[in-house]
Amino acid sequence: MSLFRTKEWWRTECGDSKESFDGQSLLIVQQLFGRGGDGGGQDSEEQQKQSKEVIVVASHAGYLRIYAPANQWIDEANAPGAYKSTDLVVEAKLADCILDVKAGRFVSGSQETRLAILTPTKLVVYTATLTKGSTEHGDRCSLQVAYEHQLQRFPASLTIGPFGGARGRDFLCVQCLDGTLLFYEQEVYSFSRSLKARLLPEPLVYIARNDVFVTMGSGWVLECYRYQNIAEVGRKEEAEGVDVSKGIVPDWSYNIGEPILDINSVILSSFEVGIVVLGERTLYCLGDACTSIKSAKRLEYSPLCFLAYVIEPDGKLMVIVIADTSTLMIYEGTTLKWSAQLPFAPVAVARAHLQNLEGAIVILSEEGRLEVCYLGSEPSLFVAPPIHRRGFDYVAAEKELLKLRRLMKKSSSSDAQVTNAMMESELSINAIVSPELLPSPCSSRNESTEDKEARQSSMCKISVELTSYTTLQEVQVFIEAAKPLVVSKDTLDLSNLCEKYTMETTVYLENESLPLASELQITATYANESGNLRVVQKTVQLPLKMLLRPCPPESTAAFSVTIKSAEPVLNFSQIFPEFIGEYSSRQVTNSLGLLHAQAAQVVTIASGLMLNRYRVQAADGTALPLVIHQLISRLRDKAPAAADQLSCNVAQQHLQLVQTKLDAHFAARIKIRAASKEIGLLTTQLRNIEKRMLRGMRERNSRSLAATGLPTLLDSTYRAIFALLDELQAARAERERTAHSLQCSLRLLLLLLQLSVSEDKCAMLQSAIGFKPQLRDEVDWEEVTDMALIGLTRALSNKPQQQQRDIGGADATATRQHTSWNRFESARDLAKLKKRLAHALEKLSASGSGAGIKESPAEEQAAADAATG
Repeated sequence: MSLFRTKEWWRTECGDSKESFDGQSLLIVQQLFGRGGDGGGQDSEEQQKQSKEVIVVASHAGYLRIYAPANQWIDEANAPGAYKSTDLVVEAKLADCILDVKAGRFVSGSQETRLAILTPTKLVVYTATLTKGSTEHGDRCSLQVAYEHQLQRFPASLTIGPFGGARGRDFLCVQCLDGTLLFYEQEVYSFSRSLKARLLPEPLVYIARNDVFVTMGSGWVLECYRYQNIAEVGRKEEAEGVDVSKGIVPDWSYNIGEPILDINSVILSSFEVGIVVLGERTLYCLGDACTSIKSAKRLEYSPLCFLAYVIEPDGKLMVIVIADTSTLMIYEGTTLKWSAQLPFAPVAVARAHLQNLEGAIVILSEEGRLEVCYLGSEPSLFVAPPIHRRGFDYVAAEKELLKLRRLMKKSSSSDAQVTNAMMESELSINAIVSPELLPSPCSSRNESTEDKEARQSSMCKISVELTSYTTLQEVQVFIEAAKPLVVSKDTLDLSNLCEKYTMETTVYLENESLPLASELQITATYANESGNLRVVQKTVQLPLKMLLRPCPPESTAAFSVTIKSAEPVLNFSQIFPEFIGEYSSRQVTNSLGLLHAQAAQVVTIASGLMLNRYRVQAADGTALPLVIHQLISRLRDKAPAAADQLSCNVAQQHLQLVQTKLDAHFAARIKIRAASKEIGLLTTQLRNIEKRMLRGMRERNSRSLAATGLPTLLDSTYRAIFALLDELQAARAERERTAHSLQCSLRLLLLLLQLSVSEDKCAMLQSAIGFKPQLRDEVDWEEVTDMALIGLTRALSNKPQQQQRDIGGADATATRQHTSWNRFESARDLAKLKKRLAHALEKLSASGSGAGIKESPAEEQAAADAATG
């Protein structure tokens, strides 16, 4: 933002709020008005007034307004005069929409200036006539239609000039939306021509000295075409009806490499013309022969519009650029000479020589605010008063700094001692879980009778009560549940909390995936009266009957886990009293069968009375984490003294389960990569086919498109893309399913490892492998876990003293060594990850309390005998 501001000379509002304007709506015209109908002469003052320029504004609503500002400087007020009604010379509605307006000598046999108005359907040339003193308030101006041309295509912009070296007259060129150029030699239609490689209309400028057109192609290449070449090809094609567009070759081209906003041409000297191009990020100045770039300025802002002009007689090239920050920049070549802040963001800028002000800057906003301003020299900057200088005592400052550091350390230590109990005294969270189960809203048309019965009791209602004895601000509550559990209302946002607030929500099973846990995590964040942020968490247990059903136990299973206890085993009526029913009374009393409500997976728990062991088995290992977690938790609740005496050996099949699920997850990722790569290649092929078909249609190829085979190729490409999209959708669903299975197997491994190793080492492994897969294409669970296991293996390989310092101390150099991450591309990378995981488990198990990686055959057989009774 500039320190200086432009000074207002004259301003007005064009139309109402419903009108809109763009960069082609502003035009500065000199000697626009012809002589009136009174036939009288004009004095020198009137001739001087007409020699000055007027401002023409056209709106998208179809209104044309002509202003002739006649402000004068008022010495008493030390400011210019205000807007007067006589400044508006013409205001008329000419069409439904005005796209462009130009001024020139458009009538045969006349040298007077006319206005050419471009509308969506017509090109109309108007004559503006000024009749002096015909009304009470002064002069009267009228617009009369000289001639018009009906347009068969939708136009975009208008370019004028003495095409072909015509003298004393101007011709018109209409650029259409499809890139076609329509040429009119005043009242007569001449020909039309479509330039190659045109997708959208681009800025088009005519250079009269060289009789060339300069425009931008769809490939961001600046091209120059001679009018004689365009006219020769266009007239020959219309006369013979033959497509000869291949003969149109640009005289020169230059790769700009970025979209452009506008093009201006200026006369630099008697033998050179400059082409000034405003890109989105660069300002270029090229010669008319494009032998080299005269100058280029990289812009550090987004430009809106610009204007290039030459100061005579020095021949200096000046460029005005308007930034998106409403700042006016004035460059001399590539050097910034001045910048000033504008009162609004304009869409068009021009330079005018008005009656009482030379070189005024005219700006127009999108809403129709028109202002004539000039560069001021008074900065709008607040100057702070001078600071009284005083001596500085470094010794006292050092003492004060040490005192502040002690206070900060004391404050941080006191904040660290804020426990959950202290925070719960500010905000208390009480979750009430309804014991009555409700029908789940998720249902399918093809569900069986058993599925319908299971769905009738797979949702529960939860009431969360928030209580506070003081006023809390910005209270936010988040309820998180692991899949497939879904919370109907999982967020709450309160600006203020006083006393008590109750939140009602429901939890239900969404699909047939295996649940990981029967817990809900409630997290509340708030700001207390002191402005300190606090976080309170609470864990809620869901009814286990919502997730599991009692069923007959199975005697054999492919996957099993044995948990040893130092205390005598408990009866299942004490551990799982809610599942003791008809199945347990009919079968042996030392076994219990549990069926997952949605997934239909049976988990059997058997107790060995002689060996003090619990054996949990199932056909699929991913069905065990929920039951094992509940079993361990309830055993610790029933016998707190024996809580630390539970143990379990991590068997080879547990590690193989993780590796199998890891293979499935990585295979799904490979499928997604292959499908995405094929879709990218087919998309590129599709764009090339569409470009070829569009080029053939624009060039009016005599051969039909069917003969080229492009429609058949286009149809087959579409079918292949749709087939690959279906494969991609199926692969993503498979990846989500395998990611959940992988998470279940990892949770089982961590649950068993908690009974074998110390808590801190288990936390290290959980931080390395226990996070949820993120379903990303580039970096997912495999890449992050590989890096984490490398660091974990280094930490476990150190000496105990070094390891202690690395894990919890300040010196963590060994565990923080930089290693570049590896993107998993093949099964070889996956094999390395499996080895690192097995190596980490061996390190942890070797340092555990007598735990081994593999159970002995004798222990397996004894556990099996005990389980079968």
